Amino acid sequence: FMTTKLPNPHYPPEVCVKVSLLNFTITIGGLEDQLLGVTIREERPDLEEQKNGLVVSNAKMAKQLKDLEDMILQLLSNSKGNILDDFELIEALGQSKKKAKEIDEKMAEAAIAEKEIDSVREEYRPCAFRGSLLYFCIADLAKIDPMYQYSLEWFTRLYAKGCQDSEQNADLAIRKTNLIDFFTFSLYKNICRSLFEKHKLLFSFMM
Repeated sequence: FMTTKLPNPHYPPEVCVKVSLLNFTITIGGLEDQLLGVTIREERPDLEEQKNGLVVSNAKMAKQLKDLEDMILQLLSNSKGNILDDFELIEALGQSKKKAKEIDEKMAEAAIAEKEIDSVREEYRPCAFRGSLLYFCIADLAKIDPMYQYSLEWFTRLYAKGCQDSEQNADLAIRKTNLIDFFTFSLYKNICRSLFEKHKLLFSFMM
């Protein structure tokens, strides 16, 4: 395999037909979702825990449904003679139907709960969106000087610290403003430490 740091490499058609290209470059939308998870984990850990629990629960219930389908298919394939005379098969099918109905009801309840959690999560999206824009802003600094390289891991840690250290407020709108303003200034201070003096004003305009 070959790897490259080029953000959008171009290869001739004769190469493309012989290889599989995998693009691991992070996108604005992808980073936004990632930072939204960080924001919720810091601001509403209860919601993040519920969300993770629902994901695990849904996966288990989906597997149970798949197992039931496989069991029914196996019973039908192994059945001999008239199916209506096979009382064991009929009883198993009845139990499977009952179990499948219970799972469907639980999955419907989980879907409603997940929708409610997502609606609360969406209220914090402006913070994540701002964070995502700022990351790509500092990523573009490498075009000015190759020395300006900043890791996503470092940026994510700084963002989480911004959530912890910014001023708290019971009003969500004010809280989001505090978080965005605090992180923007925190990032500016940290990045300016690594910039040449002549590039600091340009970075200010970029932000």
